[in-house]
Amino acid sequence: MHRPWWAVLLLSGCATAPVPSAVPTWTLLSATPDTEEIQIQGSQHLRRAKVTEAGARGPFLNVSRVPGKLHGTIGVDTPLSLQQNGTEVLGSVGSDAYDLTLMPDGEETRAQGQVAGLPTTFWMSPAKIRGSVGPCRFEFVWGSGRYTGGRTCGPQSDTVSVLLPAAMASWSDPEAAALLTLMLMPRSGG
Repeated sequence: MHRPWWAVLLLSGCATAPVPSAVPTWTLLSATPDTEEIQIQGSQHLRRAKVTEAGARGPFLNVSRVPGKLHGTIGVDTPLSLQQNGTEVLGSVGSDAYDLTLMPDGEETRAQGQVAGLPTTFWMSPAKIRGSVGPCRFEFVWGSGRYTGGRTCGPQSDTVSVLLPAAMASWSDPEAAALLTLMLMPRSGG
C-alpha cells in the first residue's frame, strides 16, 4: 500500500513532536506526564521517590514535607532537616551544612550555595537543568516528556534521564530545588 506524500509527512511530524509538560504553568521546571516519581536514571544507577504534597519516599530518600520544612533521611539513615526562609533553604544533611538560595537569572532560575557541604550552582528552567552539585556536573535538556543529557561525577560520565512528577509543582520553588539537589548529590563513598 502506497500512502500519499502528505500522510507520510503528517505521520512523521507526529512521531517527533515534543511531549508537553504535565504542568504547563509551572515556571521553574517541566513535569513528566503520567508519573508520580522523581527519577534520576543513568546506565548504572536509579534514584527514585514517589512525590506527594506530604513528602517524597523511595529507596534512597524518605522526606516528610510541611510547607516550608523538609525532614527525614537520605541514603542509609543520614538525617536531613531543611527549612525554607524566603528564597533560601537552610539546614543540614547529616553533619554537613545545607544552604541553597534561588534567584532569577534571565529565563532561568539559579540555585547556589552549599548542599551537604558541597559547593553547588545550577540553573533550572522548563527547557533545561544545568550546572553542578559538588563534583557532579550535568546538562539535561527537556524533550519527549523528560530531561535527558550528560552527567560527569569525577572521572565517571553517564547519560542520564530525569523525570519530575507534576506533584512537585505543589511544592514551593525552593523546596522543589532542594529535592532535586538531594536526588542529584553524589553517591556516598563515590
